[in-house]
Amino acid sequence: MISVVFSGLCIGVGLIMLTMPTITQRCRDVLAATLPKVQAHLRQRMGDRHRTDLALTERVAQDMVVQKLVGGLIGCFSPIACGALITTIGGSPSTSLLLLGSFSCGILGFVLPDRMLRNTAQRRRKSFLHAFSSFLDLTNVLLAGGAGTETALLAAADAGDGWAFEQLRNALVRARSSHRSPWVELAALGERFNLVQVVEVAGSVQLAGEHGARIRSSLSAKAESLRHRQMSEIEAAANSSTERMGVPMVLLFLAFIVLIGYPAVTLIVGGL
Repeated sequence: MISVVFSGLCIGVGLIMLTMPTITQRCRDVLAATLPKVQAHLRQRMGDRHRTDLALTERVAQDMVVQKLVGGLIGCFSPIACGALITTIGGSPSTSLLLLGSFSCGILGFVLPDRMLRNTAQRRRKSFLHAFSSFLDLTNVLLAGGAGTETALLAAADAGDGWAFEQLRNALVRARSSHRSPWVELAALGERFNLVQVVEVAGSVQLAGEHGARIRSSLSAKAESLRHRQMSEIEAAANSSTERMGVPMVLLFLAFIVLIGYPAVTLIVGGL
């Protein structure tokens, strides 16, 4: 009954649009004005909520908005398309189930790009921190060899490859061209990517240099602390993975016990 009413409504709207072009044009203008407003609102929200993640993954809010809208539309229409296919081959899917599936899949398609963005940004942050730890070690070695601070930083950044070292080189180039301290630019880079460890290291080393302390000793202590934190995170992730691997083994063991004991239980119940 609901599908018949929906089909009749669609046919009626189509006839009105064909016979009254003025109303059709007005509806088209209203829809076009509404879509830019929704898109601008979503773009602003994406920029406010995921600014650091977007900067870290080198993406723009406009692309994320398009992905969210397209994902929501595909999620809404996928169950309806499946229901139409089932009806074509002779089935009779439940209308309420199709509507519930369309609503759920639409929300999932709208939210999924945010989840993917967070996961990608989290992986990049971990990769950047590993590269930054190596960068600090190389800088410390060059300082021990007698190089100056700026020379050691530039040489350490040039020694590595990949996205993280490229960002470090760009930050140091900006510092040289603007005649600013390299640690200020590194701190700004950490704030841009929401890397608290980078901000802490840059701030503490800059403070040590301003007060005449030995930069090398401060840099070595911060590099050691950063490595210790990374090892703790890796160990915690490994323990969590080990615990998750134990759950399927327990379930498999329980299923084996049920498989072995089911015939005996059936015989006992049948004998009673």
